[in-house]
Amino acid sequence: MDILIVDDSVVLRKILERSLRQTQIAIGSVLEAGDGREALEKLRTHAVQIVFSDMNMPHMDGLELLRQIKATPSLQHVPVVIVTTDGSESTVLQALALGAAAYIRRPFTTLQMEAALAGVLAQSDPVKE
Repeated sequence: MDILIVDDSVVLRKILERSLRQTQIAIGSVLEAGDGREALEKLRTHAVQIVFSDMNMPHMDGLELLRQIKATPSLQHVPVVIVTTDGSESTVLQALALGAAAYIRRPFTTLQMEAALAGVLAQSDPVKE
Protein backbone atom coordinates (compact mmCIF):
# COMPACT_ATOMS: atom_id res chain seq x y z
CA MET A 1 0.00 0.00 0.00
CA ASP A 2 1.39 3.38 -1.01
CA ILE A 3 0.87 6.35 1.29
CA LEU A 4 1.18 10.13 1.03
CA ILE A 5 2.14 12.02 4.19
CA VAL A 6 1.38 15.75 4.13
CA ASP A 7 2.90 17.96 6.83
CA ASP A 8 4.95 21.16 6.75
CA SER A 9 7.40 19.63 9.26
CA VAL A 10 9.97 17.23 7.79
CA VAL A 11 10.57 15.81 11.26
CA LEU A 12 6.89 15.04 11.82
CA ARG A 13 6.63 13.43 8.37
CA LYS A 14 9.51 11.10 9.32
CA ILE A 15 7.96 10.31 12.72
CA LEU A 16 4.65 9.46 11.07
CA GLU A 17 6.35 7.27 8.46
CA ARG A 18 8.34 5.43 11.14
CA SER A 19 5.19 4.88 13.18
CA LEU A 20 3.29 3.53 10.15
CA ARG A 21 6.13 1.17 9.26
CA GLN A 22 6.11 -0.18 12.83
CA THR A 23 2.51 -1.34 12.47
CA GLN A 24 1.57 -4.87 11.44
CA ILE A 25 0.20 -3.50 8.15
CA ALA A 26 2.39 -3.75 5.06
CA ILE A 27 3.44 -0.29 3.84
CA GLY A 28 4.88 0.18 0.37
CA SER A 29 6.13 3.51 -0.91
CA VAL A 30 5.74 6.61 1.23
CA LEU A 31 5.52 9.92 -0.59
CA GLU A 32 5.83 13.23 1.22
CA ALA A 33 4.45 16.72 0.67
CA GLY A 34 5.02 19.89 2.66
CA ASP A 35 1.54 21.38 2.13
CA GLY A 36 -1.77 20.79 0.39
CA ARG A 37 -0.68 22.25 -2.95
CA GLU A 38 2.32 19.95 -3.15
CA ALA A 39 0.11 17.03 -2.09
CA LEU A 40 -2.33 17.66 -4.95
CA GLU A 41 0.57 17.72 -7.41
CA LYS A 42 1.81 14.35 -6.09
CA LEU A 43 -1.70 12.89 -6.20
CA ARG A 44 -2.00 13.84 -9.88
CA THR A 45 1.11 11.84 -10.78
CA HIS A 46 1.21 9.02 -8.20
CA ALA A 47 -1.44 6.52 -7.17
CA VAL A 48 -1.68 6.26 -3.39
CA GLN A 49 -4.11 4.24 -1.32
CA ILE A 50 -4.29 6.61 1.66
CA VAL A 51 -3.33 10.19 2.62
CA PHE A 52 -2.26 11.24 6.12
CA SER A 53 -2.48 15.01 6.42
CA ASP A 54 -1.73 17.64 9.01
CA MET A 55 -4.37 20.32 9.48
CA ASN A 56 -2.30 23.51 9.85
CA MET A 57 0.06 24.13 6.92
CA PRO A 58 1.05 27.11 4.77
CA HIS A 59 -0.32 27.66 1.25
CA MET A 60 -3.14 25.08 1.62
CA ASP A 61 -4.29 23.62 4.92
CA GLY A 62 -5.56 20.11 5.57
CA LEU A 63 -9.24 21.01 5.36
CA GLU A 64 -8.82 22.63 1.95
CA LEU A 65 -6.74 19.67 0.75
CA LEU A 66 -9.48 17.31 1.95
CA ARG A 67 -12.12 19.46 0.24
CA GLN A 68 -10.23 19.38 -3.06
CA ILE A 69 -9.51 15.64 -2.92
CA LYS A 70 -13.20 14.87 -2.33
CA ALA A 71 -14.22 17.28 -5.14
CA THR A 72 -11.92 15.61 -7.70
CA PRO A 73 -13.57 12.56 -9.28
CA SER A 74 -10.27 10.75 -9.88
CA LEU A 75 -9.21 11.25 -6.24
CA GLN A 76 -12.42 11.20 -4.20
CA HIS A 77 -12.03 7.48 -3.45
CA VAL A 78 -8.70 8.07 -1.65
CA PRO A 79 -9.18 7.99 2.14
CA VAL A 80 -7.75 10.96 4.04
CA VAL A 81 -6.72 10.65 7.69
CA ILE A 82 -6.20 13.95 9.51
CA VAL A 83 -3.29 13.84 11.99
CA THR A 84 -2.97 17.06 13.98
CA THR A 85 -2.72 18.79 17.34
CA ASP A 86 -5.91 20.74 16.56
CA GLY A 87 -8.44 18.57 18.32
CA SER A 88 -11.29 21.02 18.86
CA GLU A 89 -14.67 19.39 18.43
CA SER A 90 -15.72 21.83 15.71
CA THR A 91 -12.58 21.11 13.67
CA VAL A 92 -13.01 17.35 14.04
CA LEU A 93 -16.66 17.58 12.98
CA GLN A 94 -15.78 19.79 10.03
CA ALA A 95 -13.10 17.34 8.83
CA LEU A 96 -15.45 14.37 9.17
CA ALA A 97 -18.24 16.28 7.38
CA LEU A 98 -15.87 16.98 4.50
CA GLY A 99 -15.14 13.26 4.18
CA ALA A 100 -12.13 12.52 6.38
CA ALA A 101 -11.87 8.78 6.95
CA ALA A 102 -10.36 9.24 10.42
CA TYR A 103 -8.97 11.87 12.75
CA ILE A 104 -5.91 11.27 14.94
CA ARG A 105 -4.73 13.73 17.56
CA ARG A 106 -1.04 14.22 18.23
CA PRO A 107 0.81 12.94 20.07
CA PHE A 108 -0.10 9.49 18.81
CA THR A 109 1.14 5.96 19.42
CA THR A 110 1.93 3.26 16.91
CA LEU A 111 -1.10 1.34 18.19
CA GLN A 112 -3.35 4.33 17.44
CA MET A 113 -1.89 4.61 13.94
CA GLU A 114 -2.39 0.89 13.34
CA ALA A 115 -6.00 1.02 14.57
CA ALA A 116 -6.79 4.02 12.35
CA LEU A 117 -5.10 2.45 9.34
CA ALA A 118 -6.90 -0.88 9.85
CA GLY A 119 -10.21 0.94 10.24
CA VAL A 120 -9.72 2.91 7.05
CA LEU A 121 -8.68 -0.20 5.13
CA ALA A 122 -11.74 -2.07 6.41
CA GLN A 123 -13.99 0.79 5.22
CA SER A 124 -12.43 0.91 1.76
CA ASP A 125 -12.26 -2.87 1.10
CA PRO A 126 -15.40 -4.26 -0.49
CA VAL A 127 -16.86 -7.25 1.32
CA LYS A 128 -15.95 -10.41 -0.57
CA GLU A 129 -18.49 -13.21 -0.58
